[in-house]
Amino acid sequence: MSKIEKTYTKEHVNRIAWLYWIQKKSQKEIGEIYKINTVQVHRILNEAEKKGYVKIFVEGSFDICKEYEEKIKSKFNLKYIEVLPSTSYTKSTSTIVNTLDPDPASIAYAGANYILKLIRDEKCRNIGWSTGSTNTLIANILPQINEEVNFIDTTGSLRSDLSFNPLLGLNTLSKKTKGKCYHLGAPYSFPSLSEKKKFFNLQFVKDIIKKENECQYIILGIGSLKGGGTSLFHRLQNHPYLLDKKTFNQLQKDGAVGESSGNFFNKNGKHFVYDQIVSKNFSLIKKKKTIAIAGGVDKASAIQAVLNNGCLHGLITDEEAAKMILD
Repeated sequence: MSKIEKTYTKEHVNRIAWLYWIQKKSQKEIGEIYKINTVQVHRILNEAEKKGYVKIFVEGSFDICKEYEEKIKSKFNLKYIEVLPSTSYTKSTSTIVNTLDPDPASIAYAGANYILKLIRDEKCRNIGWSTGSTNTLIANILPQINEEVNFIDTTGSLRSDLSFNPLLGLNTLSKKTKGKCYHLGAPYSFPSLSEKKKFFNLQFVKDIIKKENECQYIILGIGSLKGGGTSLFHRLQNHPYLLDKKTFNQLQKDGAVGESSGNFFNKNGKHFVYDQIVSKNFSLIKKKKTIAIAGGVDKASAIQAVLNNGCLHGLITDEEAAKMILD
């Protein structure tokens, strides 16, 4: 619980948000009304957005994003597509300045809004979940949901970095819903196939996998197997307890460029699974309404690889990635 929550009730936060966004009062004016400094006002306004008390909409579409959406939807036969505007669009040249770092918060907000629609409009009550820093952000952004919604993840944990641990996101989601969150509690890969088989024969594991079959939608992240300090490739290469060297060398030999929930893809979309890795059932990914949420120049080739496979129902991405996917 934040200091703001301890000091101010939801009523206070909403009133301050109303003064700022509706009454157009400055932060200084609000501070004078409530006898607090502008730093505190700023924090309260951030809290209002984070908790979902305030929702900001920009009416109208971005022509180039709309064009990308139509082209990607048609090319990859998607049922849903959302391309977010880039923060690095230059007015003088009307081009996108490629940056290696997308705005993860922007993608996560779009993902959170999409999930809210699934819950409130489509009455979705079982949602498949996956490992990923973006999904963890989505869980943090989602407001309190007074609905009985279950989130189920059947992938292993990339334990070297907690941002890649699904337990973080699932723990957050469990506090924000009236439903339950399920996770295998398995590593990303097992030392041997026999150990993996033994684990998957446990009754509680069978129950969780059975539960995932009830999902209407699955929300996936996508990892890049290009080099780079923050890429999945770097993590797998430099942390042998995540993946043994033999399997790592094999995925390179297979030409894998993208990964999603333990499933690997080459640039043409060919799908690979490796015996010791804990992966989400690929036939389930293809069968269910699976939405991938990922963006950025560094992930463009990985996103394209998954799109080329044809397993996705929808995609939420950004302008930079969309441009590279279509080039």
